[in-house]
Amino acid sequence: MKYKVVFQITTADQEVQQAMIRQLFNLLVHFEATGVKVEVVVHGQAWPLLLAHNNSFLTDLQDLEKKGVKWLLCGNTQRQQDLTVAQLLPFVGIVAAGIGHLVERQQEGWAYIRSC
Repeated sequence: MKYKVVFQITTADQEVQQAMIRQLFNLLVHFEATGVKVEVVVHGQAWPLLLAHNNSFLTDLQDLEKKGVKWLLCGNTQRQQDLTVAQLLPFVGIVAAGIGHLVERQQEGWAYIRSC
């Protein structure tokens, strides 16, 4: 893929989360012809976004995952919140450190978007 974009979200604010979800859909539409690789790194207080139960964004997250968006939870956040893999949506991946993953992606040439 020619384009690679990594999003970062750290807030539990559902308005911000909804705005990011809209941006993700818009991005996928914009690059529909050429393709785009997208990752969302979730850490800090944003972790409830990836919970399997009582998730008001469940349908959107599933749709985005089906369109190729990769959802990643920070391993540090996972440990701090005592989250088990069973509590998360089945398509969520874990990275050792969210902030480290973001640095690596930027060094690899990925475009970086902070959702706030």
